[in-house]
Amino acid sequence: MPLLKISTNKSVDVAAKQVFLKIASKNLAELLQKSEKYVMTRFDAEGPMTFNGTDEATAYLEIKSIGLTSQQINLLTKAMAELVHQELDIDPARIYIEFSDAPANHWGWNKTTF
Repeated sequence: MPLLKISTNKSVDVAAKQVFLKIASKNLAELLQKSEKYVMTRFDAEGPMTFNGTDEATAYLEIKSIGLTSQQINLLTKAMAELVHQELDIDPARIYIEFSDAPANHWGWNKTTF
């Protein structure tokens, strides 16, 4: 049920994307204290983006989950910004992260909802 989507304007090869997504999946599961078997990660294709009026490397992340707490959001903000910086070399000051707390009955999986 946790979902991470990342969009960036930086060209990233397929192998680096896979490494990033696998590390992110593990981190999400640990920080949210949920089984990784429910975590989904997605790396959108690179495309034009700007931040602060420039097209320097930037990233936008969306994290959705059921039951997000303020404490988890704070931990995830730091961890995901550090991960993007470490793995993709994007300055944390050029990263936005949007969080969404989804009601369990609004999240479908395996022919039912949570």
